[in-house]
Amino acid sequence: MKRLIVLSLALTLLLSGCGHAVVTSSVTPAPAPAPTESPAPAAPAPTPVPTLPPETFPFDYAETLADTEDFSFAVTALGVDPEENWVVHLRLENRSDEIMNFRFLYQSINGLAIDDELSYRVAVGGAQEQRFRILRGEMEAWGFERPVQWSFTLKVSSAESNREPYFFEELSASPFGEKNAVRYEFMPAPQDVVVMDNDYATVYITGWTQEAGGLSIEYVAVSRCDKPLLLVLPEGRLQLDGSVRLVELRDAFGAYATLMGFIPIKGWTGNAKPQSLELRLALADPTAKGEPILEDSEVAAVVAFP
Repeated sequence: MKRLIVLSLALTLLLSGCGHAVVTSSVTPAPAPAPTESPAPAAPAPTPVPTLPPETFPFDYAETLADTEDFSFAVTALGVDPEENWVVHLRLENRSDEIMNFRFLYQSINGLAIDDELSYRVAVGGAQEQRFRILRGEMEAWGFERPVQWSFTLKVSSAESNREPYFFEELSASPFGEKNAVRYEFMPAPQDVVVMDNDYATVYITGWTQEAGGLSIEYVAVSRCDKPLLLVLPEGRLQLDGSVRLVELRDAFGAYATLMGFIPIKGWTGNAKPQSLELRLALADPTAKGEPILEDSEVAAVVAFP
């Protein structure tokens, strides 16, 4: 009897050690701790971006250049950026009931024509603040210290219809006053050849440059009038060393501006140096429909290269 009691007690202890016995208790067990999540890796610190010094405004200048019931245009400031480029600030306002295009054509800085064209689209009833740069390196190459005069033809037209432009006129901004204007003056060299000289402009052939697959005949056109001009070859051809070449020339420049351009001759396979050039030149009005040739501006010229 004692042996059976001992075996029964041993079996009870064995079963409870295997975890299969249900153990009741009057003590409520503590809740199991919530599983901890691994912390997200920290975002890498952003690389510091060097900040440039802000633009400076050493000159107090603002001027409204056009103001009508349909639009207004003003230069609001003349600044200098950290690289010492000049920065012209503009404000364009559309007061009409059509989307407007503002285009700045036939630009010149201090009387020297530049081929950049500015174009902005302004919503109905909207206004825009814009700016453009005049590079310091270019100014120095031209022999200027600062832009004392910015001239251009402003064309304000509808972006929704083919109606006549709201505005199409030559304008100038003189940040330092017109009396302080310093304009580019072309000084012809002894070998430069005059190929046109009239009330509108004087045009010189100044040389040539050989290029890969072609030749460039260099010229300088100096305006004498208060309107933009377009230099063209009416017949669309010229003779170079007796050989007829098809050429297109349509270079525009502003009022009283000097344009340095070239006439491209493709497929040049002649001598290393051209000997003679025969061409017919004319001036046209780029603001008129069809760009008609200006009266008494057509000339024929023969150039012998030294």
